[in-house]
Amino acid sequence: MKKSIALSLLVFLATTTLPAFADGESGSGLTGQEQVKNVRTGSHNVATGWVEILDKTHEEAAKGKNTGEQLTGVVAGGAIGVRSAIHRIGGGAIDLLTFWIPKKQPLVNPEKARLQ
Repeated sequence: MKKSIALSLLVFLATTTLPAFADGESGSGLTGQEQVKNVRTGSHNVATGWVEILDKTHEEAAKGKNTGEQLTGVVAGGAIGVRSAIHRIGGGAIDLLTFWIPKKQPLVNPEKARLQ
């Protein structure tokens, strides 16, 4: 009985304080829109992080002038792409898990990193 009362009190506090924190009046300086942007970009990074492998592989292979250099670019680009994908997916996951912590921008910005 005591555990259910404590759990219901904890759920009540969690559900009543989060909406108040999201409006930006808690001194964090962030509005609810900025926190939603962190969730949106974090989910975008997690969902499309694998595209980095394809982008980096193509980018490195296109630098080659003959078949040998292009094949070397495919191998090197694949390795660079995996590293970039891990970075993007990891950053997106951290943004999703910590969206409620005040921060000015997401860890990895999906608009600037791809295909520049």
